[in-house]
Amino acid sequence: MAEKYNIICLSNQLWDYPNWTNKRHVMYRMGQLGHKVVFVDPPINFGKVLLTQFKKGFFNIGRLLKGYKIDGDILIYTPIKFLPLKKFYSEYFSKKINNLAKNFFKNSNKTILWVYNVEIEHLDCYLDGINRDYLIYDCVDYYAGFPKYETKESKEAFFEIEKNLTHQSDLVFATAPGLVERLKKYNSRTYYTPNVGDFELFHNIKEKYKNDTPSELKGIKHPIIGYIGALDTYKFDYEILKEAATTYPDYSFVVIGDIALKDREGTLKELGLEEIPNIYFLGSIPFIKTPKFMAHFDAELIPYVYNDYTIGGCFPVKFFNTMSAGIPSIVTDLPVFSIYKNITYISKSKTDFVENIKIALDEDSDLKYRERVAVASENTWDSKVSAMLHIIKSTFKS
Repeated sequence: MAEKYNIICLSNQLWDYPNWTNKRHVMYRMGQLGHKVVFVDPPINFGKVLLTQFKKGFFNIGRLLKGYKIDGDILIYTPIKFLPLKKFYSEYFSKKINNLAKNFFKNSNKTILWVYNVEIEHLDCYLDGINRDYLIYDCVDYYAGFPKYETKESKEAFFEIEKNLTHQSDLVFATAPGLVERLKKYNSRTYYTPNVGDFELFHNIKEKYKNDTPSELKGIKHPIIGYIGALDTYKFDYEILKEAATTYPDYSFVVIGDIALKDREGTLKELGLEEIPNIYFLGSIPFIKTPKFMAHFDAELIPYVYNDYTIGGCFPVKFFNTMSAGIPSIVTDLPVFSIYKNITYISKSKTDFVENIKIALDEDSDLKYRERVAVASENTWDSKVSAMLHIIKSTFKS
């Protein structure tokens, strides 16, 4: 019988986040494979975020009183802070996690503390207070590249926390080559486990939704060049979108996602895109509904800027979602894309990017569709979890 583990996951994402499906999470797959998981949401303040969870139906009075819910082999615990007592709550939540784990876990299994949320307040309290046999740091982003770490002092403070976590960990996973290179300096047991796509959700959507066009896309002419995802100014290159839309006035550019400036939501007008008639901004759409929109794209863009964040540790999940759908993609020349040059159009400059849009459309074929899907079928959540478990069992074998 395959060895099973108890896993305490300090997550950087709410399990019941409205704009995703938790089937995208490694911990969902771990639960499906029979591992026992205590999934710890990022602590939330009593207020607006919690009220949103109630409105979305993810919370009710019963769950609020218990503080958790159980879904098969996964217990989802949502720590709630009522007062600004940061260290007190970190210590309190650690004890609560231990109690939940004691009652939920199988005593015969080894326990892994699996940390995504390196930004959690007083992380050291959790590392000192939570009972475990092993510690894993799963680094899925170049956090120091976020706008809130804009000063040298804030970056250095974050790096020190991450360095300590990496050094303490028995095993480190990282989703981009740049992350592996940096973290391996502090822990030799650092492994590259790249992001993957939701193959089940996006495969064959062209056929599935060919006669089911979303109302928002009706009347928009082809070719439709799409983008789905966050439009944060620290990574999304609005100048490429503007140049592409003005270069190809007969193409339609459909953008789905929230516009985020440095410290607030933005508008097309602020970005100089409002007056471009062939840009269609649809705003945010729940992730689970995006395949129906992508099914009507003729190509998709990943126009990212070059900075510490994108070069140092960015691997857009949307890349393999697009490949799963078999749709041509045009991407910025980031390190993570280099090994996929045969199935995507890598662009070294703004001019190169704009030219590649037309090339991608002109060259599209059934053969290229099959090549893209074939690669995506090998980069799924199941394949990622399988690779991780292989590394875990090899590292922690008795």
